[in-house]
Amino acid sequence: ISVDEELGLVYLPVETPSSDFYGGHRPGNNLFAESLVCVDLKTGKRKWHFQFVHHPIWNFDMSSAPIVADVTIDGKPRKVVAVPSKQSWLYVFDRVTGEPIWPIEEKAVPAGNVPGEWYAPTQPFPPRPPAYARNGTFVEDLIDFTPEMRAEALKIVSKYKLGPVYTPPVVSKAEGPLATLTIATASGGTNWPGGSYD
Repeated sequence: ISVDEELGLVYLPVETPSSDFYGGHRPGNNLFAESLVCVDLKTGKRKWHFQFVHHPIWNFDMSSAPIVADVTIDGKPRKVVAVPSKQSWLYVFDRVTGEPIWPIEEKAVPAGNVPGEWYAPTQPFPPRPPAYARNGTFVEDLIDFTPEMRAEALKIVSKYKLGPVYTPPVVSKAEGPLATLTIATASGGTNWPGGSYD
């Protein structure tokens, strides 16, 4: 957690309620799962919250203490709280009101085919700042040191599902897809123990 003692606010990164990769037993967006929750330091009363991932099934929990910073944006001083993510995005909010510094867009994402799973139709995409590392897994990411290595890499991944951030897990089949392929759990973003601000 992070605390702004002067403002009397605490910032809690809350993660998935259970099972990082399956949520059929918890349909809906799962309010407060994978969210930043701001509470009053003395009373614990909720001031505001923002959910980073609706109905989380990707292990995209917040792996950092929120960064409390005083910064200048467009020539104006701002009190912000920023959260680096496994999706390689930095979510930035006014730390008093919880308003995003740059409007965060809800975009449609694909549903998967896992029996009993519930899929959120949209996910929040912050437009700024841009992703600071890979944000999905694509054929273009495969090794190409030699034509033979490239051919072998293409052969191996042909049995996997690849795609952008929020590509859902799949039902594994012997003929493929075996699974959804990602770049480690964090897809290349910020993982434990998180980020810092200097």
